[in-house]
Amino acid sequence: MRVKFRIVVHKDGKKLSKGDLLGEKDPFWVGVRYITEFRYLEATKWLMLAEDCYEKYLLLALTNLALGQESQAQEFYQEALNYKPCHALEIFLEIPEKRERVQVKEGCNLEELIYTYLHEKRQD
Repeated sequence: MRVKFRIVVHKDGKKLSKGDLLGEKDPFWVGVRYITEFRYLEATKWLMLAEDCYEKYLLLALTNLALGQESQAQEFYQEALNYKPCHALEIFLEIPEKRERVQVKEGCNLEELIYTYLHEKRQD
C-alpha cells in the first residue's frame, strides 16, 4: 500500500527498530513496533488498544494521514491535544523520494504540516 510519508520514531536519541521492540507486550509499544515496520494498518489496531496518551493519538493521527485518511487524522490529532505526553519520543515524517524529513513537535499545527510539507499534487 502506498503511503504519503514514513513515520520514524526515536527514543533516547536512537531510531527505534523492530528489534528494539520485539519483547514488548504493551499495546502501545507493539503499535510502535509495527510503525517501525511501516505496517500502519496493524499499528492502528494495536494503538487503539493502548492507554490514552498524547503519543497514542498523535501516532494514530499520523498513521491515518500517511494512509490518506485526512479527516480521521484530524480527529485523532484533536484528541491528542487533550492529553499530556507520557513517552519521551521524537517523531519524524520522511518522504524518501523528496529527501525530506520533518520533526513532529508537541502542539504543532497538523494542518500546516499536511499542507506545507506533505501535501503533494498527484498526477495519476
